[in-house]
Amino acid sequence: MKNAILTTLDEGGLTLWALLLLAVMIYSLVFAIWWRGRGIQSEVRELDLADPDPRELQRRAAGFELDRMAWVERRLPFLGVLIAAAPLLGLLGTVAGMLISFDGLAGSTGGEPIDTISVGISKALVTTQAGLVIAVPAAFLLALLKRQAQSTHLELHERLHRSLAAGQAPT
Repeated sequence: MKNAILTTLDEGGLTLWALLLLAVMIYSLVFAIWWRGRGIQSEVRELDLADPDPRELQRRAAGFELDRMAWVERRLPFLGVLIAAAPLLGLLGTVAGMLISFDGLAGSTGGEPIDTISVGISKALVTTQAGLVIAVPAAFLLALLKRQAQSTHLELHERLHRSLAAGQAPT
């Protein structure tokens, strides 16, 4: 197993190492956003919105959004850029692998260019696959994180509106 991984990393070259670094960045950020988002959801449920002054209620909710929820909101677009970069980096590896293949064809004088061609094609396929394997699940996770952030926003606003409506009800 270890030899297969090292062989694959060797075939993919520098581009595959860059893709691995990108994958670590993407999935670390996914976990950080998810973890912080869960904490924010708990805070929304525990947020004290029992104040008779409607302006104070709105100020408290707006402050919560700016202090807590903005952290997640600022990182989601950056995560999207990182995810979009993975297949592009895989494509870069594909182009580099094909260049090696064509270089092997151009320098063919005997039976050895097939080795150069096969290494180039292998590099091209490995990096393409790696870019897609990194990006596709991450894109789904990004959608879930966006849904989590939207749900938290909706819950905060629902609680705020309920508190405002309860404070304005005739006694």
